[in-house]
Amino acid sequence: MRYTVYVLGIVIAAVLAVAATVQVSQQQQQHDSTHTSETIPMHPISHGGHTIVVHISSGDPKDARHMLSAEMGVRLALAMQQHGKDVIVFLDSYGTMLAPRNPTDDKLKALNSDLQQFAMQGGRVIVCPHCYQVLGNKAEDLTPGFEWAGPGKMSKVWSGDVIVIDY
Repeated sequence: MRYTVYVLGIVIAAVLAVAATVQVSQQQQQHDSTHTSETIPMHPISHGGHTIVVHISSGDPKDARHMLSAEMGVRLALAMQQHGKDVIVFLDSYGTMLAPRNPTDDKLKALNSDLQQFAMQGGRVIVCPHCYQVLGNKAEDLTPGFEWAGPGKMSKVWSGDVIVIDY
């Protein structure tokens, strides 16, 4: 019962975030169509849109709240990507438990598989190497297609026109 309220709160927040993004996108498209004679396809990177960074710092398989947060972050990233948004998933702290190519926990395996699909569809998964290794993971076990975070890379991400959603 206690977790039901928590789950409902997260679901409502995710739905509101998606709805707000869709509304902003529709308003931008209406605004753009009134100021140009051509129809220009809206792509977030090439036309000044926001990059959405889904920051996932949860992923401890022994903690139901961690797993719920990690799952919600992954689901939101996939939903935003399907709506044509430029999305980056940034994994740090316990979120890096989603990054090894062969996670030991079944829930982590499912989330890793979803993140691989996300990456194959053009999304970026950026992983904090320090957090990843502190939690006992080996660098050579990072899922192919996932990237290491570094000061230069993250500085570039944070200096852009970004919206950060934290899980």
